Amino acid sequence: MNVRTILLWSLLPLCMACSRPREVHRAFYFWKQQYALSPPEKAALQDLHVSRLYVKCFDVAWNEINRTAVPVAIADFKEPFPDSLEIIPVVFLMNEIWQQKDTGWAQLMAERTASLLEKQCMQIPPRQIKEIQLDCDWTRTSRDRYFSFLQQLRRQPFFANRQLSATIRMHQVKYTGSSGVPPVDKGLLMCYNMGDLRKPGDHNSILDMEALRAYTGPDRITNYPLSLDLALPLFEWNVLFRDKKYAGLLRQLPLSNTQLFREDGDHTYTALRDTAQQNVLIRRGDVVRHESCPPELLQKAARHLSRQRQPHTPAIIFYHLDPIILQKYSLHELETIYHIFE
Repeated sequence: MNVRTILLWSLLPLCMACSRPREVHRAFYFWKQQYALSPPEKAALQDLHVSRLYVKCFDVAWNEINRTAVPVAIADFKEPFPDSLEIIPVVFLMNEIWQQKDTGWAQLMAERTASLLEKQCMQIPPRQIKEIQLDCDWTRTSRDRYFSFLQQLRRQPFFANRQLSATIRMHQVKYTGSSGVPPVDKGLLMCYNMGDLRKPGDHNSILDMEALRAYTGPDRITNYPLSLDLALPLFEWNVLFRDKKYAGLLRQLPLSNTQLFREDGDHTYTALRDTAQQNVLIRRGDVVRHESCPPELLQKAARHLSRQRQPHTPAIIFYHLDPIILQKYSLHELETIYHIFE
């Protein structure tokens, strides 16, 4: 056997390994206050072979009157969760709650959060909960108290033998030095809301490839100190501007009605006359920027992100599960995005 033949045989296992599909955990976020899956939602979970569902259990907000943090938007689970799914409870925490400077605040918050979360999850079989996720857009000034809270959570009995994960924003990946790295088992990189929502102009603040490349660079995901799962957006909204100033968010608008709106750019429309939509007065001359995540844009983002693969099996999560949103994407389009990571 000559040297060339030996070399070819030695490279064969490597080539075979490279050709195998890479495993990912297919997942969705469920972000509504009432949990009761519609037939389209159940079909999507089954047809896409989804294995994980990230379910928001409650928010924690700052009550200015009582000067304390309080749980709000507590989820109402109207039906059992499918046995086939791993359920990841999620708690969303407003950054304002970390303005409390009491040294015992982190421990108190951890005890209160764990207690309510345990009550919320009583109807979920313990075997289905292997991970718990905390969602907070911390800052340089709040990170120490937030990170202390995460450390205290680990000591709570409900979190024993379960992974603790935290959401990571784009700016927290780019500026790791100033943002810090949360003391958790792994992170969830939110690959959306990367632009300036309140800035007027013809851009897409939900998902923009130029911004995505700027935040992640060629290797920031690969080199991030935590293993990262990845979340991609399926939602859309309309951003209202009046006199070039941000005036709010609206959902569905009749932007195709040429008697009400004039298309001015790739994403922008101008109101041609006063009109009331969703109990909001839109005045003549107001500008509406329609932001969405079309399949071709999601595929570009997926290809960029998949090049920075970390050495673990990531969850690829769509935000979020909703029958109206699902109507805008075919099964094939969502499958294609999952396949890009495989």
